[in-house]
Amino acid sequence: MPAYFHPRLQQSRLVAGNRLRLALRHWPQTLFHLLAGAALLAIAAAALSRIDGDRIGLLLRLIVQQPLAIGLAFAAFGFAMGRSSTVELLQELRLGWWGAMPIPAAATQRSLRLHALLQTVFANAIVLAVLLGIVVLSRRSTEWLMPLAATASAGLWLGASAGFFAALRSRQHSGGSRRTQAHSSAALLRLPWLDHPQLHNLPDWQRRETVRRWRSGGRAWQIGALGLLVPMGMPLLPLIAFAALGVGLIWYGLALRASENTIVRASQTFAALPLPFPRFAAATLRYPLFAFACTATSGAAGLLLQAARWPVALGYVLALGLGSALSLSLCWRYRHRPYLARSRAIAETCLLLALATQFVPLALVLALALIARHYVVARSI
Repeated sequence: MPAYFHPRLQQSRLVAGNRLRLALRHWPQTLFHLLAGAALLAIAAAALSRIDGDRIGLLLRLIVQQPLAIGLAFAAFGFAMGRSSTVELLQELRLGWWGAMPIPAAATQRSLRLHALLQTVFANAIVLAVLLGIVVLSRRSTEWLMPLAATASAGLWLGASAGFFAALRSRQHSGGSRRTQAHSSAALLRLPWLDHPQLHNLPDWQRRETVRRWRSGGRAWQIGALGLLVPMGMPLLPLIAFAALGVGLIWYGLALRASENTIVRASQTFAALPLPFPRFAAATLRYPLFAFACTATSGAAGLLLQAARWPVALGYVLALGLGSALSLSLCWRYRHRPYLARSRAIAETCLLLALATQFVPLALVLALALIARHYVVARSI
């Protein structure tokens, strides 16, 4: 009897069960992670308790007077979320090793609908949780909650539905020419000095993956949301500075994520080769370092053009560099378990931000210690 859903769901359930059993088997490490997570939550709760929820509520009360803009912003976010996740899952099911399995098309369609539904429910729950958290921190009237929650939820669901059907439609009309598909990741400029002497293909692989994602519309919803923040009648020079800062950060986030995904795939590809880790790390660091230099330069210039003082620009470059180094070191350490790298990067970044609100030098020292620790562990694997 054919399965009602795609067998990938059963595979995901088995993987989750194996991870749970592995966590129970290594209970000292799991207990340490739970205690560290509890301490992180306590620090985050203490930091959030100092936020003035009334000011945020006043801002949201002003925002809720523009329901069309709110609905369009959440619709754009939902569209990008639904389309990108559906396209990625479709590519995995069609081009991965599941593509050779005789699976009914109806089971694949039902699995895609279930995936899109659960993802939208999770995103909507996060939005409502953030709004309820602001309500808890507020002491004044929160009459803005219901209209804002309704508008945001409606826009999110409409955008996610449109993105899901757009992804299915692009699957049906994906018969482009082979030449266009083969050269869609070719960069405009050749940068041969980025290549590593022994592993020159790795930086080029990272760069091509970044270009492919950017040209396919990656992070387009973030650029749209950034455009909604631009006030009417903004002068040309501040507008250029704002765009250099905002678009540069959006592009760098995509480039860093593409580079980390390439690190994971390259470690799987070269798993059977006697490749020294320092050489692998040096090769996979070149393109992210180049992307960081471009983003730091454009962002610092944008801040200075907006009349910011040079310590602010220097702090921006320092924070961006430490965050990037922490993310890359975690990716190297957990290159065989990338899901742990991302979750731990979020946790440690929140911890450092909470600590920086109290004592900045200690946060800097802790960030450098974490980066060094992750690199040493990654080298020993």
